[in-house]
Amino acid sequence: MAIALISAKGGVLLIDEIDTGLHYTVMADMWKLIAQTAAELDVQVFATTHSSDCVTSLAEICHPDVEAGSQVTIQRIESGRESAVPYSEAEIRIAAERHIEVR
Repeated sequence: MAIALISAKGGVLLIDEIDTGLHYTVMADMWKLIAQTAAELDVQVFATTHSSDCVTSLAEICHPDVEAGSQVTIQRIESGRESAVPYSEAEIRIAAERHIEVR
C-alpha cells in the first residue's frame, strides 16, 4: 500500500477490500499510514471493505469534533438509493463506539 500511495502522488488511489490479509490488530496502523501519507502526497484514497474490524480501526484515526470538511468519510452504498449515505469522522467514531452498522 505504501508503494501504491507513492505512485499515486497528486492523484487518486482505489483499494478494493483494503483489509484483505491483514490481522485486525494492525488495521489502525494501516489507516494511520494511509492517512498521513495521503495527506503528505495529496492522494485521495477510496477503499472498500466488508469488515467491521476495519471500520472500527478507521474510527481510531477520526477526530471526534470534525463534522463539516471531514477528511475521512464512509460512504455507505445502499441498493435502490440514488446516492450514498455519508458518515463524517465524528459519526464514524460514534458508530464504532456504539457498534452501529455503517458498512
